[in-house]
Amino acid sequence: MKYLTLIVICVLAFGCNNNSIQKTNETDQLLAKIKLLEEQNQKLKDSISRDQMDFLHSQILIGISDDEVLKVGKKNNIVMLVHTYNRELPKYEIYTVVDNKEIKIGENNQTRFNFEFIPKSVEDNSPEIFLKMQYKGETIKIPGKLLLKVEK
Repeated sequence: MKYLTLIVICVLAFGCNNNSIQKTNETDQLLAKIKLLEEQNQKLKDSISRDQMDFLHSQILIGISDDEVLKVGKKNNIVMLVHTYNRELPKYEIYTVVDNKEIKIGENNQTRFNFEFIPKSVEDNSPEIFLKMQYKGETIKIPGKLLLKVEK
């Protein structure tokens, strides 16, 4: 009987020890998988962020005047479009350049806004406008230059 009890105790001890080793291996494998998944997740986040940054850097402004020919001294509405469709943009500031000075004229986050322009002469036919937006600590500048037909 003593031998039988000793054998049962040995079998149980080896069985528990083997089970403990197996659980340790499973835990190590799971931890390795978690680490791999975290690395892949970070790569995906970085890739998405780069894609958004590339998208913002690739934008241009397009201006469409309400009238085909603008008149000197008359207020004219020009619809400005950021070259994209139905995509949310970060908040941006709108600037125009007059006498080599940047003048802030508004803010927006839409792909469309109106720009009022009053030409001072027939030669005043190429207003410069641009957007500035902050994205991930970087300032992105989207330029726009209009060529308009102006008459007296």
